[in-house]
Amino acid sequence: MLIAEFHLTTPVLRDALAAAPEVTADLERTVEGDTTRIEFFARGDDLTRFEDALGDDASVEDVRVLGEGPDFRFYRATLAEPATHRTTYHAFETTGARPVSASGDHAGWNFRVQFPDRESLAAYRDSCRERNVSFTLHALYERADPRAEADEYGLAGDHGAV
Repeated sequence: MLIAEFHLTTPVLRDALAAAPEVTADLERTVEGDTTRIEFFARGDDLTRFEDALGDDASVEDVRVLGEGPDFRFYRATLAEPATHRTTYHAFETTGARPVSASGDHAGWNFRVQFPDRESLAAYRDSCRERNVSFTLHALYERADPRAEADEYGLAGDHGAV
């Protein structure tokens, strides 16, 4: 099993995050069906500016606040059709990959994903290229013994960058 850390540049929340560069979005869930919905936390100092910009962000529709606290808001949004065609979420399923985390800011999205093997990672990267989504691999780890006890990152103790 491989753990890949990579950066994507997609249109999803791009305008809202650019309007409030001190805000980050942590993706909690993506639900695909007739439409694609995302649920995410927004955290940062200027959540009001971020939320105002969400209304003008062409990548999302029907944005709703599901909860909030002093330093976060939790949202559900439907992806607009053009943004849906530029996402690569479907490729996780077709490659057997399992997203571990995704965090976005004004510079793009950082992902941590488990892939079954290098071929599935390559297939995912190809899917990004097909959708004109930039893909930059930052780190790749291999779990030597899948039965080994995992550390705080879900990796076995005898892992290393490959």
